[in-house]
Amino acid sequence: MRSQRGQVWAYLLLAVALVGAMGFGAYQTRLKNQYLREAENKYMAAFHKLKWTSENIEERMAKLMATNDPRLQESLLADLRVFSAQAVEHMATLPFTTMNTPRITNFLNTLRAQSDEKHHKLNTGQGLTDEDWNQLMELRHQAVYFEQELSNLLGLVGNNLIRWQPTVQATSPAQSGQASTPITKSVMLLEENLPVPPGEENALAPEKAQLPRPQTDPGPRVDAAAAAEAIKRFVDMPLAGEPVQTGVYDPEDTEKGLSLYYFDARKQNGLPMNFGVSVHGGHVVYMIDGRAVTEKKLSHEELIAKAKELLAKWGFDQVALVSSAENDGTLVMDFAPVAGGVAVHTEMIRVMLAMDNGELVGYDARAYWVNHVERDLPAPQIAAAEAAARTSPRLTVTGEPRLALIADRRGQERLVWEVPGRVEDQYFRVFVDAMDGTEVDLIRSVGDPAPPMQEG
Repeated sequence: MRSQRGQVWAYLLLAVALVGAMGFGAYQTRLKNQYLREAENKYMAAFHKLKWTSENIEERMAKLMATNDPRLQESLLADLRVFSAQAVEHMATLPFTTMNTPRITNFLNTLRAQSDEKHHKLNTGQGLTDEDWNQLMELRHQAVYFEQELSNLLGLVGNNLIRWQPTVQATSPAQSGQASTPITKSVMLLEENLPVPPGEENALAPEKAQLPRPQTDPGPRVDAAAAAEAIKRFVDMPLAGEPVQTGVYDPEDTEKGLSLYYFDARKQNGLPMNFGVSVHGGHVVYMIDGRAVTEKKLSHEELIAKAKELLAKWGFDQVALVSSAENDGTLVMDFAPVAGGVAVHTEMIRVMLAMDNGELVGYDARAYWVNHVERDLPAPQIAAAEAAARTSPRLTVTGEPRLALIADRRGQERLVWEVPGRVEDQYFRVFVDAMDGTEVDLIRSVGDPAPPMQEG
């Protein structure tokens, strides 16, 4: 009888364990489904914002062509400057990580630059020339086509005829789905047929693209073997085999730009990673790991500390956290190198860590290796307290201002005081010129209106 009782208890314990395992599995499934729903909603929201922005761009361009009033022209160009910047932001949110869309990118960036340039001309009392109007007319043609093609895609996406998840899988560097989807086909059709100005038809072909010229010499030329060794020193995990070179930009070094070796590597679990390593100096310039992250176990503070450890390992001992934001289970952090007590935003370094285990899933130091230079910065002419006092009376300053070097709208570097603050539940960083006290720019935190992480 005692033996039978023992067997019963064993079966009961086994049953409890099985029920617990089933419950945990169901919980994990619910979490995964919730994550997929949230991702689907995020991409749908970004696409609708992009579509709305494209409509505003097309409308403003049409009105700009029709009006002869300089004041109205100036107002329309100011709107176009904002909407084109928003379109770039919405495109960056969508899952087009590995898609090559230079025409779309160039159209939006050119629209923003031209709107800003021509707005400045009108604002300073200058009229627009025939050449200016010809440039705007070409942008108008592109805007019309861009909006029409997004309308066609909206008919599929808006009616739930196609979903975003297959596109996420198809465009991830760790491609886990079909090679193309209706969404990727539509985007590439838009890319291929987007009108370009006469004479520039081939300027945006991938083989014609030029990377920016570094402001300082990044170091002596290295061979592909040395570049592969740099990758192995860079990663914080063992690899399955050796990194494999897949290409090289400007192998003869004729452009004297930021020449890169391109590599693929695999983790021990088989997932791929992509790297760009500078031909000169052998520096890892970017890294992409497209694995899906479906759990959030680590806090922002833990991940920020881990990112700083990695940056120190890579030679960036002094950095200031500029911003951090969650994106698809990863924490995206932007750091500015600190030189002489100044956070140099024009040399920003981005680090992306998985929120489940802190693994490195993304790195981008292109801005650093292109813009890094020894600078002789002037001493600020106004104090931090005065800079804070010059911000809006409706802004509540939430932290100590810090010195930063940023680029203004025309790409000119400005020494500023970065003043963190909020208006009601919205958080901002206001940049006040450290020499004359004028407000240069401000940035609003995107997403959850919680205070952004700041460092003194």
